[in-house]
Amino acid sequence: MLKHHCFVINLERSPLRYQRIKSQLEAQKIDFSRLAAVDGAQLSSKRIDNLYQYTDPNAYYKQLNKGEVGCYLSHVNAWHAIVDKNLDFAIVLEDDVNLIGDLSGVIAVVEALPNDWDYIKLAEHSRKRRVISRQQFSAFERVIYNKVPARTCAQIISLAGAKKLIAHSQKILRPIDIDLQYWWEKDLRIFGLMPYPAEPNQQFGSDIDELEKRNVAKRQRWKKITHMLRFYFLNKQLTQRRLAQVKAALKRAE
Repeated sequence: MLKHHCFVINLERSPLRYQRIKSQLEAQKIDFSRLAAVDGAQLSSKRIDNLYQYTDPNAYYKQLNKGEVGCYLSHVNAWHAIVDKNLDFAIVLEDDVNLIGDLSGVIAVVEALPNDWDYIKLAEHSRKRRVISRQQFSAFERVIYNKVPARTCAQIISLAGAKKLIAHSQKILRPIDIDLQYWWEKDLRIFGLMPYPAEPNQQFGSDIDELEKRNVAKRQRWKKITHMLRFYFLNKQLTQRRLAQVKAALKRAE
């Protein structure tokens, strides 16, 4: 049996969110630990400047606020927890998620997967991404997307994946969910597992938006256009290459 655990990322000032996800996990008899989220409101300008520079040519076209930097750092802490505990994999949940499936069944499937993955999405945004590959594993399908979905409310991360993410987290360039869409920069093998066992909880507002509204963030239109075009061509080319590699590996395993 593989060594695994579940972590819940939660801000100290959000106890109601924690109690809600805690009750859901306890109902499913899932062992978990609370992982204190990094509160962006408490980050000094000096620390943010050391981690993130909006003027970097590869930075996201929209300036990140303190909440987005804190969210990224919270996930970095989760990756370190996986490595520090030498886990084979971990479920990482944000506290604004609803469990709509059986996580025990998910864990059983993940334990039976081939060792060819780093990161598995367990939920996505309401805007669904197109699936271009499906592999059946018990009652679930492991999928590859044409574009990695946004949101990081629920995922499974392997030990190898955590190490890759840590190695590329010395500088923050984008919000965490957008950064994962540039999976090739980190050599991440990202899949999804359907039907999803989790979904974003729409009842809760965004902790990030409570600090500073993202829709009024400073942005650079020229950077948005050039980055979108570059991302489109790289993502399309490299996703097709990765899909061919996965198919070849499956054929060899037959």
